[in-house]
Amino acid sequence: MDRLFAALLLTLAVCLPNAALAQFGILQQGLDAVTSGKKAAEPATTPGPGAKGGGAGGAVLGMDTTYTNPARGFAFTIPAGWKLESGDPASESVLFMKPGTTWGFQFHLEQMVPSFPRKASVEASLKQAKEMVSINKYLEAKRRDDGDAKKKCGVIGWEIVEAPQKNDYQRIIWQAYDGENYYMNFMAHSENKDFAAARPVLRQIMDSIRFCR
Repeated sequence: MDRLFAALLLTLAVCLPNAALAQFGILQQGLDAVTSGKKAAEPATTPGPGAKGGGAGGAVLGMDTTYTNPARGFAFTIPAGWKLESGDPASESVLFMKPGTTWGFQFHLEQMVPSFPRKASVEASLKQAKEMVSINKYLEAKRRDDGDAKKKCGVIGWEIVEAPQKNDYQRIIWQAYDGENYYMNFMAHSENKDFAAARPVLRQIMDSIRFCR
């Protein structure tokens, strides 16, 4: 299969809460099946997390640009030289990439049912993520909350940094829930070979995400 299909699998998996994915275990298996643990071919059309940016979307940013998502109450900053590839920063999904590279940032938001146990989900997911660190699947795992979790603009969540993956994608992922049980998945990523160079910029983008500002 080509890289486009692998990217579509990755984006689809981002849409599903961690509780269902068992800390991205299903995602990992799916991508490994598609790529057989090897780097796939370049996509022919729509850019994805493993594709090189620069094909579609908006103009390349001339300066660092802060975007807001009024509905969920957060803001984030994309560096100069990047561009919007798909989606809308004010909507429930978006993808930015740095043209000519595999560096990217995306998020997906989804409403969960009112009875979804977000606190228990975060605690269980973080526990499992720390176990993944102990077996070298992840480099880091930590609790990450922001804003006032009792309000819709505040979130509780956890963040991971992956070790190099067999599917050739390495990611920083923050998953969180707000007071209205919206599930949020923020992900900065690149191919394994690019991650060391990309990581400071990917971290900068992830750290720029702020709620209730």
